[in-house]
Amino acid sequence: MVSSVSAEALKLPSVQAPSLEGLAVRVPTPDDLTEEDLLRAFHEKRRALATTRERQKGEALEPGDDVQLNIVGYCDGKLIPFSARFGMTTELAPIEALPGFCEALAEGGKVGESMQIALELPADYPVEGLQGKPARFLVDIIGAHQVTMLPDSSPEFLQKLGMGSTLEEVFSNIREELEDEVAGQLWARAQDMVLDEVARRAPVELPRVLVEEELRRRWVQAEGQAMVAYNFDVDEQQEALQGWLTDPTTRADTERRLHIGIVLKAVTEAEKLQLTPEKLEQLIRDYVEPFGLTAEDAHAALRESPETTRRLTEMGWYLLAVEHVMNKAKVTFEGAEQG
Repeated sequence: MVSSVSAEALKLPSVQAPSLEGLAVRVPTPDDLTEEDLLRAFHEKRRALATTRERQKGEALEPGDDVQLNIVGYCDGKLIPFSARFGMTTELAPIEALPGFCEALAEGGKVGESMQIALELPADYPVEGLQGKPARFLVDIIGAHQVTMLPDSSPEFLQKLGMGSTLEEVFSNIREELEDEVAGQLWARAQDMVLDEVARRAPVELPRVLVEEELRRRWVQAEGQAMVAYNFDVDEQQEALQGWLTDPTTRADTERRLHIGIVLKAVTEAEKLQLTPEKLEQLIRDYVEPFGLTAEDAHAALRESPETTRRLTEMGWYLLAVEHVMNKAKVTFEGAEQG
């Protein structure tokens, strides 16, 4: 769906850069790790070491398979917002938000076939207006792999896993890993809190057209392009887009992102920050490393194409501003020494 909004209408509003003096946040203590957290992480490690076999066309699915699906949901005769998923790969296991979905797939699904699944949306379904209502999902089963895991206490599994010679040692090491992840999440939470405080110091009125154009852009990336590729008609595309435009949580998140971006741009100008080629590469490298990419990957990406370079440079300016703001902030964590 092509936007008809003019460039002038999409011009970002200007804002005076806020003071960064006295910038401080206190991050709440996270919830304790649960046995369920440990078991889930252990399960993922077992699956990572499992052997797989591609299922052939017409072969039945089984619980535990890795499946690749196209999914679209309908309720009250309309497309369910955010339900369109194309090429989604997942473990065939119960889904809390869609009770009965996985079970129906495992019972009647076959590779290369399509099926319709009827179920009742749970009382806590994320889209409030659809909670407790009957729905149907159209599913294309693109492919599947049978997954065979080693016995969880076998010497072969423990040796391959390399996290201890007993399950007790393995779970102790998994707990340490998860605690490190929680520490990273706490810092991400601190960053969010700092950015929200910076934005609070610089109120800005976002034009409705700007917010909706950003929502449209995000929808196109997540669903729109695939809906066109799979020949959904214009009415269904419009239904899907309207779901994004009218969902209060999605709109609030989009407004927050735009607001923070505008304020950080003002900060870079007021503080006269400089993004050198060396600094850009370092910022991109630090950003991609958690995703398993290397410094060479970052270097190559910056030279892939003019468009890629432009987008990564925009990201670099954002990361530079975030780094600057965080260096000015005082962050403390409940239950820990001052950070």
